[in-house]
Amino acid sequence: MIQILKNKKRIAALMLAALLVSGLFTACRLDGKDPEVTAAPTAHAQEDPPAVSTVVMRSKNVDLTLYDFGQGFYNSQYFQYYMYGLIDPGQFCDAVVEELSGLMYALNAAIDDGMKLTQEETDEISEMFSDQLEELLDRYETEVPEDAADRRAAAKALLEEDLAEDGIDFEQFIELAENNMKLYKLVTKFYEKLESNIDVQEDEIRDYIAEQLESTAEASMSDIAQLYSAFSEGSGAYPVSFSDDCFSVDHIYLELEAQADEEGNVEYIKDSRAADEARIEELLPTLADYDAFMALEEELGEDPGMDIAGYRENGYLMHPDLENDYFDGFVYAAMNLRLGEWHSPRETSEEDPYTPPEIEFFTLLDGTRVVKVFTDSGIHYIIVNKEIKKGPVEYSVGDEHWNSWKSVVVSEKLGELNKELMASWKETYEIETDIYSIKLKYAPDSADQK
Repeated sequence: MIQILKNKKRIAALMLAALLVSGLFTACRLDGKDPEVTAAPTAHAQEDPPAVSTVVMRSKNVDLTLYDFGQGFYNSQYFQYYMYGLIDPGQFCDAVVEELSGLMYALNAAIDDGMKLTQEETDEISEMFSDQLEELLDRYETEVPEDAADRRAAAKALLEEDLAEDGIDFEQFIELAENNMKLYKLVTKFYEKLESNIDVQEDEIRDYIAEQLESTAEASMSDIAQLYSAFSEGSGAYPVSFSDDCFSVDHIYLELEAQADEEGNVEYIKDSRAADEARIEELLPTLADYDAFMALEEELGEDPGMDIAGYRENGYLMHPDLENDYFDGFVYAAMNLRLGEWHSPRETSEEDPYTPPEIEFFTLLDGTRVVKVFTDSGIHYIIVNKEIKKGPVEYSVGDEHWNSWKSVVVSEKLGELNKELMASWKETYEIETDIYSIKLKYAPDSADQK
């Protein structure tokens, strides 16, 4: 629901990779310049890993360097399997090559299709990258002593140290990162063009609704909550039905300050936001209604979810079965807000005794109630957003729910189209891969060292 815990550690290579790779796309060369090639794809004489500027994947319009591969390596959908030792390093490298090959096929097709970025889009990317770079330097600056003469310069120096460990300088980093964002936009535009040509009939959407009603008839409330959240985040369709009466809530969230002990365990300081608590609780009784509460949330709230339009409109789904899906105490407080009095099933558990959190109520001028509760990491002032009835969702053709289901049907058709195009692209574009150099750096025990 909310990302609370702030990482105070030094930014590592993974952070850099996350910045360089937007979505699943990695930085490739499109400018026609040949980067330094220190080892030909068929030369296996070196015993040390090749330089990061080595080209390891070549195609008609796109070349990929070893450094670029590294960014895909850290952002692969299989990276967690690799981190926890659930996949062999050599097999993981093969999987990353396959992912990046799919990207390269699509990029080649986009370029041959004449896809280009407008000057406005290029300027937007540059501005976005500048903002991300400033955020990255902000994080590095937290590691600089407060009495440093120029903390920003010192932060940049720390970043450059980490970049040097990866074999690039600051200027190369800027070039790779901005180029990566341009590629992401280029491929996005290409797929948007493909999607715009997909036609969906009304009966296809009704078929989708019928299928979902059947498949989700026995869905758990947790599954429904995930669908609801995906819809609110703009990445999924609205649930076609609800297995029980539900409701949704919004909240004003204040993050508590935290401190770590010698072993790194984080403890939140309960009274660290006392001044902000007092201010909010002084204002709550003066607020006219729900809309006034949400205006105060926009001013003082610290939950990034509340900055997402979908969550502001739909709220967080609430039901007793979702107690474990949120911070401990959040659902308890929300249920008591809605019902007046509610007891968690855990209160009567002999195996796992539960002491409910303390809650406090406030009333707005129109009689709307707000409940306050402390969770492990913060303070929440919760208000009911809307009631949701059990059963199939009422809709009309062309409304928000209908369009969300239509988008899924379009996405499914786009996926089928992509499979067909990918088969064609594989025949059209050849990708030459230096798997030896890749594995020599990222999976040396799997490299075929001749």
